[in-house]
Amino acid sequence: MSELTWQRTPLITIAFFLFKQLKQLVTNISNLIPAFAAIFVIGKDSVWVLFGLAGAYLLYVIISAVLTQRFFLYAIADDAVHLRTGIFNRKHLTLNYERIQQAEIHQVWYFRPFKLTVLSVDSAGSAGKEVQIPGLKMELAQDLRQRMLAESVSPSGQRQESAAADTKEDAARITKRFPVAEIIRAGIIDNKLFVLLAVLIYPISQLDLLEDYVVPWVQQHLAWFNSESAWIIGAGIAVGSLAVLFLAAIAVSLLTYHDLTLTIEGERFQAKSGALSIRTLSFRYPKLQAVYVRRNLRARLLQRSVVTVSQLQPRAAQGGNPAAQQFTLPVVDAAFFAEFREQLRLPPAAEVNWQRLSPLALLGSSLWLALLAPVIATLLFFAAESGWPGIAATLAGWILMQTMVVLSWRNYGYSFVSRTTTPAEQWFVVRRGIFSRNENWYPRRKVQQIDVQQGPWLRLLGFSHLILHTAAGSETLRYLPSENAQSLQQQWVDEIAKNSHRWM
Repeated sequence: MSELTWQRTPLITIAFFLFKQLKQLVTNISNLIPAFAAIFVIGKDSVWVLFGLAGAYLLYVIISAVLTQRFFLYAIADDAVHLRTGIFNRKHLTLNYERIQQAEIHQVWYFRPFKLTVLSVDSAGSAGKEVQIPGLKMELAQDLRQRMLAESVSPSGQRQESAAADTKEDAARITKRFPVAEIIRAGIIDNKLFVLLAVLIYPISQLDLLEDYVVPWVQQHLAWFNSESAWIIGAGIAVGSLAVLFLAAIAVSLLTYHDLTLTIEGERFQAKSGALSIRTLSFRYPKLQAVYVRRNLRARLLQRSVVTVSQLQPRAAQGGNPAAQQFTLPVVDAAFFAEFREQLRLPPAAEVNWQRLSPLALLGSSLWLALLAPVIATLLFFAAESGWPGIAATLAGWILMQTMVVLSWRNYGYSFVSRTTTPAEQWFVVRRGIFSRNENWYPRRKVQQIDVQQGPWLRLLGFSHLILHTAAGSETLRYLPSENAQSLQQQWVDEIAKNSHRWM
């Protein structure tokens, strides 16, 4: 260890550690909304408390970023990368090349003028945590990435050179470049800005700006608001606000997915995109844990899909960032999806025999609605003194909710399907959605645990719940006949035990 040459990252990487902590704050901002709301409700002077806390946090982030860069050291050996990190709690991490599962290069915008980049590494021996080495020269990062991915581990544990595999991959190279029109559609489909607006509505409504300026102005022009033209202008403002949100989502999509290019070489999938920051994401097929196909209402109208390949690691359960382990194509048309699902070894849609859950699956939700509806109607009739309109509103709400429950059950489907062509793959797929249509595909050989659950009510009816646990999440098939559930459990356990394909 003493022969290693330890190196410190450039000073510009202070910005990397600074933005990394700010990104964590933004990611977890929803957990702080109750505290922000309490500060706003206390009174006008509470704003200064908020500014003080924000200033103290900003000072802490700056000092922490400077010290983190100062104590971050790395050394490159022939067979491993060594890291020393930590300010008070010092850590020494060794990443052996043969244990590294994935290595990504991310050219953030503030590194590009200096021709520096960030190398992100996933290792089977790093407690499921992603390791990032910032401030590397592009040539060094690319060389390290090639060396890390040059070898693989066979099922028997013996190392194999991948030169022959790479030659095979080069012969089967597929390249797909997404035009600007498709990226614009991806922005229209995206929901992130709408979710952010919904989260921020209440804190914004508590600002003094509304109380001091907006409310008095509305009171002064109250007569105008009762006119017909006011409603037309109000509707125009609402439509304009939605249009602004759509345009903002499109702008974010154009910056994030600019020049999106997908490259498939054998079992290696790679996507490169970005206007300011260029990010290269990739995965090898053996690492695939699940495939998610998302079609919200806007995507269905545009006849597009969002396809995400999950290569989830245990760190997602440790509070990490699951999105870092997801390979996403934000917009895929029907023609290319047929080709892409062939590369993912998904069977054609016509071969999927969808099965519906037993009608008994409706009992739970319908029973709760049936019990709550009379209680709510009674409260509205007597306590709120709304009379018969309250009962009518409760009846309409019950009909609406019950319709949603029935539609959710009707649109839910599951299937156990096998790909008949070579290379073969067996899948378990679940379909759900009311207005949207979502499909979750899981390789059957990668199911980690299968439970058969049966409570007193289920025993009385002769049914069971079948719960399948995978590295990418769990799925529950409710109200299966007990014999079928136990038969599926035993069949899958035997099937998985005999499978010798690579799992990672």
